[in-house]
Amino acid sequence: GAEVGKNANDLEGCFSLSNSITVIRTYEEANGGTITGGPFTFCVGDGYADNIAEGSITIEGSSGMTGQWVITDDQGNILGLPPSPYVVNFDGAGAGECLVWYMRYNGEITGAEVGNNATEIEGDFDLSNSISVYRNQPDAGELVGG
Repeated sequence: GAEVGKNANDLEGCFSLSNSITVIRTYEEANGGTITGGPFTFCVGDGYADNIAEGSITIEGSSGMTGQWVITDDQGNILGLPPSPYVVNFDGAGAGECLVWYMRYNGEITGAEVGNNATEIEGDFDLSNSISVYRNQPDAGELVGG
């Protein structure tokens, strides 16, 4: 009768059980929390690194087993999953707006992949509010004449 799902009181034969211990499992839903900082504006395409300064984003109230930064475009399409927002160089991204999010999750999630939309993420996860990053790229045009 020593089988998973069976009651230890129903065991038969020559055996002895040790003392028991109590395991208390707590469950806390994932919470991306609130991030503050920004918005950030960069002049991109000039060959100079455009990074968010270390420490310029703070997180409050997040919970969950695992944390992940998420960078999306303004439509929620995942552009990157960096270890922190400070390592992202926005210079090569071209003009436009992107969003920085913080995600917390428990266990396994699916859909958190570059190229997917953040709406495709499934599992016990939560995204924080977003912070905008504006990427301006001036175009001086072309002079004609002579």
